[in-house]
Amino acid sequence: MKRALVIVVVMVCYVTAVPAQVTSDGSDSLSSFFQFDDPPPLSCLFTYFPPFFIEHGIELKWFIRSKTFRKIRERYGDPRAVDAIFIRAMQMTNNNTAVSLLLATIACMDHQIVGLKAPIFALYFPLSNESEQEFNRRMRNLPAQLYKDTPSTPSGDRDKLQHFFGSTFLTFVFESRQPAERIGDFIEQGEDAFIVDGVLDDRDIRANRQGQEFGLALLDDNHRLPSDFLKYELAGVSLRDSTQFTDQPTCSGIW
Repeated sequence: MKRALVIVVVMVCYVTAVPAQVTSDGSDSLSSFFQFDDPPPLSCLFTYFPPFFIEHGIELKWFIRSKTFRKIRERYGDPRAVDAIFIRAMQMTNNNTAVSLLLATIACMDHQIVGLKAPIFALYFPLSNESEQEFNRRMRNLPAQLYKDTPSTPSGDRDKLQHFFGSTFLTFVFESRQPAERIGDFIEQGEDAFIVDGVLDDRDIRANRQGQEFGLALLDDNHRLPSDFLKYELAGVSLRDSTQFTDQPTCSGIW
């Protein structure tokens, strides 16, 4: 029994995410946030344990709030910063694609609470356990300039990230765009009818469908990047072409 416990502890320690390296002058090595890891076989399965999932969720939100992530946005732009969120999630989960997409969806949510309309009153539910200061810092750091038609406001299109990653997650786990399409349409219709301050937005639908394309592409190669799919126009673009990427070992994480 003791020997088995020791083996588990060693394996857990072995697959723990390694923090980004820092150069000798103290500056962050930002390029490391755009590199997929090659973890040990089956190590991605550890991310299904609730303690690891909760820990990774907290770490990914911390990463978005960090000065390092702000530097990534400043140096590489917002679409590439979205890549960094996905790659960082993959690094933490040892390439568990499904869990990485779910973590990215949660980390990009731009509502601290959500209100449901009722005939006489409204019900409010928390969506984040962050403090108000932490939440506001994450909102300021979330990538916002994603499209050519992004509004020229501080919030920009940061709310499209939760639609994009959420739709990618559903498409990936169901291996089909239909469930994501139906759930996305239901949410959009329900947001206008039942959510306080909710509106029906065609641009949300666009983000949903771009996420579906990304999810389908990840089934073939889970090292594809979100920025390849955050395009202003989808028609006529072969988004699933993966010939420019080399074959990599995958851990799909589909349950």
